[in-house]
Amino acid sequence: MDKKKGVIIAAFGIPGSGKSTTTREIGKFLNIQTFHEPEENEWGQAVENRDIVGSFTALMWFRSTRVPQYFKAKLLKENGETIMLDSCYDKLFYLYHNKQGLEWLITKDDLYYSDMINIAKKDYQTLPDIDILVFFEQSEENWEKFISIRNRKLDQEDDFKKSFILQEAFIDAVKQYCEEKKCKLIIHKQSFSNPKVEAEKIVKKLAKYL
Repeated sequence: MDKKKGVIIAAFGIPGSGKSTTTREIGKFLNIQTFHEPEENEWGQAVENRDIVGSFTALMWFRSTRVPQYFKAKLLKENGETIMLDSCYDKLFYLYHNKQGLEWLITKDDLYYSDMINIAKKDYQTLPDIDILVFFEQSEENWEKFISIRNRKLDQEDDFKKSFILQEAFIDAVKQYCEEKKCKLIIHKQSFSNPKVEAEKIVKKLAKYL
């Protein structure tokens, strides 16, 4: 009897696009394990004190929490399981690192900028690949609504408020990745509604690949 083939699904979209709440519901619908980024109340001092320690240190803190999830997902996939990651920023960052709208994250004059890009390139080349990528596409009006209800400190920063412009670059990145890696791409137009409703829509789209 052939071993069941495992699948890694990942969500992607600009911060505040509703990925986390929706992927949790997808996990319940499909009865699969989902991996999530830490919530704001779980952020370490490297992030809380970003204005003191610098953007690179904050980014490395996030990377240290997310990268192990890729490898856990890979092991589960090899065991025949389907798994979902609520983001794939580390895997795809290299494809959009030089785009306008990332000033809130790291700037090109940062002392560690070149180091960050070298790490991003290696991550793109070596982190476990994704089988199905779900892109959460937002209208600017809905994005602003999502930002207002999640009420994070980061959301109040002026540079972050301009980051909706990144969506176009993110879409280009996922298309490039999926073409290069033969990854299945689902573009989901996220509505400002109940996460269960949005999850059910995505689950229906996933059905033909699972």
